[in-house]
Amino acid sequence: MNRIKILPETIVGKISAGEVVERPASVVKELIENSIDAGANSISVYIKEFGIAEIKVIDDGEGIPSDDVILAFQRHATSKIKDEKDLQRISSLGFRGEALYSIANVSKLKIITQYKDEDTGTEVYLTGGNLVSEKPVVTKGTTVEIRDLFFNTPVRRKFLKSSYTEKAHIIETVQNYCLAYPEISFSLFIDREEVLNIPQVKTLYDRISQVFGLEFTEKLKFKTISKDNYKIELFLGGEELLRKSKGRQLIFVNRRPVKDFSIVNTIYKAFHINENHPQFFIFINLPPEDVDFNVHPAKKEVRFREPQIIHQLIFRMSEYQVKSSMIAEETNQWKVNADLSSISQISAFYTESIFNKEEIFHFFSIGDAIVVIQRVDGIVFLDFHAAHERVNFEKILNKMSEQIVKLTFPHVINLNPQDYVLIKENLHILNELGIEAEDFGENSIVIRALPEIIKYIDIAGMIENIALTLKEGTSTPDFIEIKRKIAATIACHSSLRANEKINHFEIKALLQELERTSDPEHCPHGRPVRKFISLDEIKKWFLR
Repeated sequence: MNRIKILPETIVGKISAGEVVERPASVVKELIENSIDAGANSISVYIKEFGIAEIKVIDDGEGIPSDDVILAFQRHATSKIKDEKDLQRISSLGFRGEALYSIANVSKLKIITQYKDEDTGTEVYLTGGNLVSEKPVVTKGTTVEIRDLFFNTPVRRKFLKSSYTEKAHIIETVQNYCLAYPEISFSLFIDREEVLNIPQVKTLYDRISQVFGLEFTEKLKFKTISKDNYKIELFLGGEELLRKSKGRQLIFVNRRPVKDFSIVNTIYKAFHINENHPQFFIFINLPPEDVDFNVHPAKKEVRFREPQIIHQLIFRMSEYQVKSSMIAEETNQWKVNADLSSISQISAFYTESIFNKEEIFHFFSIGDAIVVIQRVDGIVFLDFHAAHERVNFEKILNKMSEQIVKLTFPHVINLNPQDYVLIKENLHILNELGIEAEDFGENSIVIRALPEIIKYIDIAGMIENIALTLKEGTSTPDFIEIKRKIAATIACHSSLRANEKINHFEIKALLQELERTSDPEHCPHGRPVRKFISLDEIKKWFLR
């Protein structure tokens, strides 16, 4: 009996779909790419129930010839690759011939299309990849309707995240192509609500302004460089856009959104960014034969023939751009109930005594956020940032309703559409944490009150990080768990930062507060706060 068998086409189709169609946003991505390759000037996307119920993409591109419509849904069917040499110089977005085939295998699909040079078009309906009906129509461009996504692969549905997380991925996908193609107009409707309406513009700067707002775009520094057939355009956020966690860091290679950690690292090094994370948009254009998009099923990663050229150009761009102000970090002093104005701050390896009634011990700082404290029975390594996070986390989680501060002037925060959807649908969680927030419309929220402990921090940056936390939610979000994650994000923003100097009064107050928490050994993210090494253990090192 043969143990090795040839899989039936139905299973092969579902395996292929699993590689290409990870989530509803994957379908949106593939259909938008097809519309762009068809020469569309306008693309509209309609979503119902975060893409599970319906995804509809309408474009005014050249359409599909009637003889090719059925063929387009066969495996490895493409009009963009003719021979092996074409794989070495890919200039189109879709080239694998897997997208329509894979999508059709896990959905109920209808396509209405008419080729620009034909008098009639074609309407085709498929279920699970099987042809149900075909008839002639008169239309313009192409409309693709996807319904009941993953209806025949229920396991795939179980792996989807929460509804607002899936919506955020869809918005992010459309935004990315908006940025890469300013000459195309885009619109996005989710459950009949208009989320994006982006007309055609002439420049990348104008398109970034459309998507993220002029106020944000004016804080970006622009630099461009060209060499031979390579061109790089970089929009880099200045000091005021630095964040404690990675936010908008978008890379486009030949107008395709990709991920490439080496490019990210090069930007950090070239612009001497050591603290926090910058926000940037980088657009790289190079000869198609110098880049390989065929290294990932969803074309998210690339391989460059000569990556050193790109890295060298980024360093050259930084030569006249980097300024000390770009990497400076605005810090907020941690307040304790004492007048510390006359207390000098400690520097690395400078020791001070801390006196209390029972013992005398010394401390000194090492590294960025580590303090070494001497005790009678040994030494303690304390991560003061992590310790302060734990203290603030529990204060915030308990809401501190008696310490809510009403803002004299309500703070309006403009968000990009993706973050706006996430925050708007979870305002109740913010209010549970003592952040009195309301929907203000037009991708904005208004903050009317805050816990005392966070009233001085970068509120906009904190809200963006909260949106990122929500985006990482699960398919069955646990309210308490989400609340804890958001409280941890807020605590991180309001805590002492690495490289901040801390004096002995602050350490003493911090240690006392830490002992009153439910878990003084770990920060809210689970990292250890302190490590004790006994004197007996130290003596053993020296065989004493």
